[in-house]
Amino acid sequence: MESNKAVLTADIVNSTLMDGKDLNDLIVMIRSEFKKAKVTSEFYRGDSFHLLTDVTDAFKVALKLRVLARQIPNAGTGENADIRIAIGLGKVQDAIKSMALGKGEAFLLSGRELDAISRSQVRLSIRCSDDRIGAGMEALALLADMILKELSTKQAEVLSELLMGYTQMEVALKLKKSQSTINKLAQAGNWSQLEKASQIYRKLAIYIQD
Repeated sequence: MESNKAVLTADIVNSTLMDGKDLNDLIVMIRSEFKKAKVTSEFYRGDSFHLLTDVTDAFKVALKLRVLARQIPNAGTGENADIRIAIGLGKVQDAIKSMALGKGEAFLLSGRELDAISRSQVRLSIRCSDDRIGAGMEALALLADMILKELSTKQAEVLSELLMGYTQMEVALKLKKSQSTINKLAQAGNWSQLEKASQIYRKLAIYIQD
């Protein structure tokens, strides 16, 4: 049996240039996010991973992972860390016991797309075989990628909390900052645009549900 799923294939950008502790902290944060999202996941080659999730959840999972990385420094580049993610949407074989042995259209699309963007500056891409929504998905990934690349540490910290569903008031209390500060950081981080992109993604994703 096959069902429509999302496969995310990813790697930590310039991981070899990161301080060992910072890299380890990032990997711990990524694994923690996997646990929270209750996804099937697997690391390979040390700094690369793939995960399986529902189609409707894939975009937000990718955003959460990227903003986690943007909070960690990469001493070797002088910038914050980042994650390169390729999302493949399509059929996969049910009852997957190991991501390394996963088969199906979504695995192929995700793996091939990560190879393709690894030769460019793109760090988020979405591929599906449905021509009705393919261009729209590509545009959403492009918009999100442009925003995420420019996030500061503080902006990423705020967006990480907002992506978990907290209100700005709740984020202010949690981070011990004023609500006006949180609002300014959210605006500077283009939170409203990311939120709208997530809403549009979920609408498009309906077309490739079982």
